[in-house]
Amino acid sequence: MELSPTAKLLSSYVIFTSITVSVFVSPWNSIDPVNLPKLAALGLLSSVVIGLALSDMRFAKSKSSRMLVVVLILFVLQLLLALILSPDDFSFHFYGTPNRNTGFLAYLFLSFLLFASAASASTDVLKKFAYSLLGVGGFLGLYGLGQWQGVDVFDYANAYGSNVFATFGNPNFQSAFMGMTAAVGLTLGIFGQMKLAQRIGLFAICLVAISNVYLSSEQGYLNLLAGFLAAFLIYLFSKKKMILAWTGLALSSLGGILVLAGIVNSGPLADLLYKSSLQARGFYWRAALNMMMERPFFGVGLDGFGNWYRRSRPQSAIEVNASVVSDTAHNIPLDIGSGGGIPLLILYMLILGLAFNAIIRVTKRSQDFDPVFASIVAGWVAYQAQSVISINQLGLGVWGWSITGLLIGYELNTRHRTNNEQIKLSGKAGKKKEQIPALALLIAIAIGAIGAAVSLPPYLAANEYYKALQSGDGNVLYESAYLKPYDRTRFLYTAQIMAENKLEDRAIKILSDASELYPDSFEVWQRWSQIPSATPAQIAKAKAEMKRLDPFNPELE
Repeated sequence: MELSPTAKLLSSYVIFTSITVSVFVSPWNSIDPVNLPKLAALGLLSSVVIGLALSDMRFAKSKSSRMLVVVLILFVLQLLLALILSPDDFSFHFYGTPNRNTGFLAYLFLSFLLFASAASASTDVLKKFAYSLLGVGGFLGLYGLGQWQGVDVFDYANAYGSNVFATFGNPNFQSAFMGMTAAVGLTLGIFGQMKLAQRIGLFAICLVAISNVYLSSEQGYLNLLAGFLAAFLIYLFSKKKMILAWTGLALSSLGGILVLAGIVNSGPLADLLYKSSLQARGFYWRAALNMMMERPFFGVGLDGFGNWYRRSRPQSAIEVNASVVSDTAHNIPLDIGSGGGIPLLILYMLILGLAFNAIIRVTKRSQDFDPVFASIVAGWVAYQAQSVISINQLGLGVWGWSITGLLIGYELNTRHRTNNEQIKLSGKAGKKKEQIPALALLIAIAIGAIGAAVSLPPYLAANEYYKALQSGDGNVLYESAYLKPYDRTRFLYTAQIMAENKLEDRAIKILSDASELYPDSFEVWQRWSQIPSATPAQIAKAKAEMKRLDPFNPELE
């Protein structure tokens, strides 16, 4: 399949989108300096890339891409059903839980990015993407080292044990991305054909990345090991060293099973891996499974895990520590399944299955080992490894979903070509100056405008709320709690400020309105029950709702 001029432009925008969403933060004007800016950037840029992709329908209409198109359409339709049938405030599930923002819009935009990546995939694009990821990883790695030394361009309010989090806002996410970076860099540095200076540069980036993993969290080691091991197995299969390849695959699969078993306190690695943080993850995972069993078809609402966790957690979680709660399963597939139901989880796994199938098919038909392709696989496997124990953060997600699309599209677009052949126009068309149709640009601009219109409102509202906080005016702050789209965090935080400043009647009014929007928010009822001037009837009502939402907690009357 020949790539059109539009598809070639599309690949540049896919890379630009991934880079921008990863690095964009705005701590100077928002109460959420990380997630809302990333959602706004993702909304605008992914809408532009889907506009470009839809302006040239050759990829979408090809028989080879039919399975991908059908699965993505069904995935988006199931997202829409889960959104429509959610009982809570529409904007909560549309934009996602505050400080996560992985609701309907996020997954819609990530789906756009995946399709555009697939439509524009080629040998040259894979190489550009790999080196773009390394460039961003090197930059954010140096940024992380600066933070470690107390040097930062922004004054963050850090709530974590490590201040090495770059533009991800959390050291776990920084560690995960550094693991991806090191996996890609080591694959290219060890197996790639290049000059000594280039190899030294790659190893330098890997050293910076691994240093960040050491300084942030251990999560990145798992990503690095899984990603590089996948690349090494591809090397063995490509070189037809079948005994070593199958032995390595069997041992690595067994190792993966033992690691997962150890995380949930089973198997020989349990004593090594089962720590308090991983113990909590086991509780979160079981709660997510309980949610899927209770609401199998449409889930508890996108990003609705936090509202349901207390009702769905196992009794053992309460016995260990009833106060430990979470608004995410710390497992991306389980987050997707609990939020959108078993059908959405199946469709997500089918998307991953298409990428895995692409890896197998490209490896089987290759006549020789391709280190660039292997490095992309290393990045993909590293992302999937972290997705088993972590959260879908948009700065990471753009890379994971883009790489998934690249792998699928690369296999489709090079299916009838010889190994490592560059995709390019041939014949007279290749000799002429390539032109981007004006219609394609108009479509991209129009859809990009729509994307901006739906993704920017929460970011702009957060900016207004930030200004209200800076003003010190109680009336302005009170009114800003009701900025649209509504945000549960704004209601809670404003009510807290009002109560602390003896404006308890306003705090009660805010919480009363919030309880109508978010009747399943334990935090809203809890805060209402703690206001001294609340009437006995109001406190009794709040405590009854808390008991409804946390029915097995013996600490609640």
